[in-house]
Amino acid sequence: MVSRSFLGSVLGVFDDIQRAGRANATYHELSMMSDDELARRGLNRGDVMRVALRSGFGDL
Repeated sequence: MVSRSFLGSVLGVFDDIQRAGRANATYHELSMMSDDELARRGLNRGDVMRVALRSGFGDL
């Protein structure tokens, strides 16, 4: 019989993979934008990683 804590851990890993995928998609989308496009969103190139991580994982 599989313990609940093991199952919870496995589900947590899949949740983390999904969050990382969201962060990656956001990073890719923002990194492809020009500086002008980022500025229209109130961002600069240095904000891209922070915004991407926040989109996947929230405030760390």
